[in-house]
Amino acid sequence: MTSLAQAKESRSLKRHKTESIKDAFSATQAYARLIEYAKTGYESIVEEDKEFVLKSFGIFDRPATPQRFMIRLRIAGGMLSVEQAMAVAYVATTFGQDYIDLTTRQQIELRYLRIEDIPQALNLLEGVGVTSYQTGVDNFRNILIDPLDGLAMDNSIPCKTIMEQIQSIFLKNPDWITTLPRKFNIGINGSLSNRCNVFGQDFALSLAQKGEAYGFNLYLGGRVGSLAHDADMFVTPADAVKVFEAVALLFKTYGFRDNRNKNRLKFLIDAVGMGEFRAAIETQLGHSMPKAGENLAQKEGGDHYGSITLNDGTLALYAAVPAGVFSGTDLLHAAKIAQSQGGAIRLTIEQNLIITGIHDQEDALRSPLFVHYPNHPSPYRANVIACAGSDHCPFGVIQGKPDALAMGEYLTQTLPLEHAKIRFYWSACIKGCGVHGAGDIGFVGCKVPYEGKTVRGVDIFVGGSLHGEGEEGKLFLKGIVLTKVNAYVAELLTLYRDLRTPEESFEAWIRRVQHHYSLGEIADVVRHNYDARHTDNGDVRTLARVLG
Repeated sequence: MTSLAQAKESRSLKRHKTESIKDAFSATQAYARLIEYAKTGYESIVEEDKEFVLKSFGIFDRPATPQRFMIRLRIAGGMLSVEQAMAVAYVATTFGQDYIDLTTRQQIELRYLRIEDIPQALNLLEGVGVTSYQTGVDNFRNILIDPLDGLAMDNSIPCKTIMEQIQSIFLKNPDWITTLPRKFNIGINGSLSNRCNVFGQDFALSLAQKGEAYGFNLYLGGRVGSLAHDADMFVTPADAVKVFEAVALLFKTYGFRDNRNKNRLKFLIDAVGMGEFRAAIETQLGHSMPKAGENLAQKEGGDHYGSITLNDGTLALYAAVPAGVFSGTDLLHAAKIAQSQGGAIRLTIEQNLIITGIHDQEDALRSPLFVHYPNHPSPYRANVIACAGSDHCPFGVIQGKPDALAMGEYLTQTLPLEHAKIRFYWSACIKGCGVHGAGDIGFVGCKVPYEGKTVRGVDIFVGGSLHGEGEEGKLFLKGIVLTKVNAYVAELLTLYRDLRTPEESFEAWIRRVQHHYSLGEIADVVRHNYDARHTDNGDVRTLARVLG
């Protein structure tokens, strides 16, 4: 532990002011203040409570919607029972203008709630086992698992029990409420496919095999722009909770508390090295751990829409929800389908919704849900992530969700494709809440100089991957004016259309093409073709080496 203590000491000359707020934080007292604010009204809320305290309960003041709050609900593993879904739908329609956002952490966000209504809304939700506790600021966030955990044909280790055991350690536990140096994301994947972006988490357990034993390899330190790194440790299902406790305690004890931009677990590991941190885990456990096994999560990740046959013989039906823009009314429709079929609801990291336990597919597909959110959508609407954007987040540079939806409509009309899979991930700013680095094509909102003015635009990334041990997308086109981005992406996807093999996904295609061209060379062809189509030149190029 010496190296961890030294690293902490070197970063302890100055504590961030937020640490003083956390030192004085009491969950009981803070919740009592929330109840009082509901009685005294919005104007009585002190600024410190808006900025930090209320966020500990997942309650966010949003300047873009004055005197209206967003509530982030913890939906562990994205699993919703019929009763829970109906309660969430009721709260959204009664208090939140019938609006719901599905998030990249398999959660639900309700918007437009008044402070006066929040205690009643939370009580209704707590009554069915849905909480907003610890979904903001310096807490363990919603735990991600495969949305088809326990059900998918390629699910080898069901992870629901492990997830619940880990969550029981910290949820509503005063020792863990806002006591971490920074937020902490957890992912557990027991399937051959990575459908939960497991390598983007601070703490990640991914399906592995060592000898005859099946378990997990441990990966640590993931965050926006940096995938989790292999800790060279094989963890059996029986040891998973103990290993989590060891890592959590090390982070709480030795994590940095000065610069909030550099306080995540990654920076502690960077300071001491993964080997030292691994040794510290073993010291904390009181015994050595085996070296990593073979990573089995090698299949391409992301959602696969349509009808999926499950291991119990029933079906799972996807409802594609582009950019996660949803409603309480449609959640109620989904709950009624699940109720009639004896199933349940699962949320995905791509902001889509799955209804499991389907016995009568034709009856289920007649629901109004699948009118609004098709079961077999255009490939430009099936795998679309977008964060809250400037309409709801003070950090957003672009709107994000409307931009993502507009691109889907544009590409559907101008470049129709069948049997294709393309993941479009949109972040409205560099904070990266739309996990753009994991997308086949990722977008980050930015400001762009254009014709003597500063306008909204995006940086475009290409090549993010959810297979194997994951891969972050690389910068492809920088500073593209937002009004032109649809046409630029159409040029890239024209190359994909013309050069792909039947049903080849974009992820597989871009890996194959890069055996012949660098991303820079492909970007040059895209720029050239955009210019050619928007001038009288008309000299459109292709990637001849691939065709040849």
